[in-house]
Amino acid sequence: MQDLIYHDQYAPITSEIGFLECDAKTAADAFQEWQLPIQSRRGVHLNRRDITGDMPAAIQALLPLTSVEARRYLFLPTLSTWTAFLDSGWRGTDVFSTISHLATMVGRRGIRAVSTPHTIRKTPAGERGRFGATMLEVYSPDSSSCSFLNIQRSIGCINDGGRWRFDANGEPLEFERLECYSSRHIRNRFTPEMLDEYLSHFGIRFFSTNFYKVSQPAYLIYKEGLSAPGMKEYSLLDARELY
Repeated sequence: MQDLIYHDQYAPITSEIGFLECDAKTAADAFQEWQLPIQSRRGVHLNRRDITGDMPAAIQALLPLTSVEARRYLFLPTLSTWTAFLDSGWRGTDVFSTISHLATMVGRRGIRAVSTPHTIRKTPAGERGRFGATMLEVYSPDSSSCSFLNIQRSIGCINDGGRWRFDANGEPLEFERLECYSSRHIRNRFTPEMLDEYLSHFGIRFFSTNFYKVSQPAYLIYKEGLSAPGMKEYSLLDARELY
């Protein structure tokens, strides 16, 4: 199994992807309905256009990446009932705030999937690289059966400042390999292979590039007008060189 999408050449954009259990147009429409009044109040216009081609072509439409606030949002159809979501944040997509809310708007499940290799290393200029993480969060359309917001289940194996930790909250999903969570080696408690296996139960093939190759257009929603104070723009190469 390939545990990095496109061999990580589009990281950090593809290190974290959101999924919403509806078609791409429904997802994009809901996002605009939610964000339009919010952005209008600060003098920002939301525009939208169709993007055709494969996932790399769609990713190019997200550039340049930006700090402080995302300026572009991509809703990408897949070979399933799920729409993939990416944004132009320079450190990667902010899935939680968008997909957890959209799940309540469209009345369907949402998912956050994260697979980031641990590449932290010491250099003469200090530490460089990214802290590793493998994560899965499932968002419910409502919060009635959830202990925190509308997060139905969250599982994560994360390097937090040099030490690995494992967390699991909410009711286990019926297909989880619970015996792995007590592994002596924390990194083995939730691996990219397990993430891939778990997502397959939802009909999502997270690491398969073919999963994102569809004939339907993706939808790019982008801001025009006022930007957040201190915002900077980065090419993909610039963003990658920072780690």
